Amino acid sequence: MIPSLPPSALGRAAAAGDDLIPLQQRLLAAAQDADGAAPPTETPETGDAKPVDPPPFKWPDFQSDPVAVAFLAALRGLPPPATDSQEDKQRYADAVGKLLRDFKDPATGELAFTTLKQKNDMIQRTLEQIDKDSPLHTALLTSLVSNMGIGSMMTQWMQDAIMSGGVPKEMEDW
Repeated sequence: MIPSLPPSALGRAAAAGDDLIPLQQRLLAAAQDADGAAPPTETPETGDAKPVDPPPFKWPDFQSDPVAVAFLAALRGLPPPATDSQEDKQRYADAVGKLLRDFKDPATGELAFTTLKQKNDMIQRTLEQIDKDSPLHTALLTSLVSNMGIGSMMTQWMQDAIMSGGVPKEMEDW
């Protein structure tokens, strides 16, 4: 290991009268030499530099998205649970999940939501459009939780496959 220089040796490392040039200034000078453009007149001090957060993700307006509008219309076309029993609520949630899996883009006729992320995004966008007390809200939340569970199981399966050297546990029995 190379020992670091003590502060007193740092001053002796440069010749008398030479100034230490910060890395940022050297990089700017090199960039100017490379493209011929003038560097910015000011460089930020290292203590002043703040990370720039990306803008928050914003979905397109729900009403201007034809897939979202068609999906909400299809959801509202499903018959609500006949009774307040848990079985009827589960049947309704299953119907919502099936619609989510099988829903086709009206413009192309292809499946509209092919990934769990797309399905979860559409559920979240749809939840913003409906009343929190409606049975549809509960059914959509059930689908969202189910999708999150599937995603978790897929992640766990991939971790198991990686940790086992590429052979998942279920393959060992074969």
